[in-house]
Amino acid sequence: MEVITLDEFYKQTAALVPEGINKEIGHFNVFNIAELSKTGVMPYNRRTYYKISMIRGRNRAEYADKVIDIEKNALLFATPRIPYNWQPLDDDQHGHFCIFTDEFLVQAKSGGCAR
Repeated sequence: MEVITLDEFYKQTAALVPEGINKEIGHFNVFNIAELSKTGVMPYNRRTYYKISMIRGRNRAEYADKVIDIEKNALLFATPRIPYNWQPLDDDQHGHFCIFTDEFLVQAKSGGCAR
């Protein structure tokens, strides 16, 4: 099974790569689902980052051995340990998702973030 890195995520979605992404201690970014849902079906893979999605619309999420059909709204959590995919079932997709790395969590937890 292929593992998708942050660099590959940005290439697949054609989203703008933040300047200095490889020099950051941790990474965090937020995306509008309506803008990125046109990129097609997400393959069933593991990722090297965490993802939290707040979605509105008809969708299907597949995690390990579970299939979840979403009719209206959902809050989805994904970790690097569990492979998954997300598939929009119609063109009316709304919401946002954020992606972040382990390093981002460590920096936030340590209190090392600028105030």
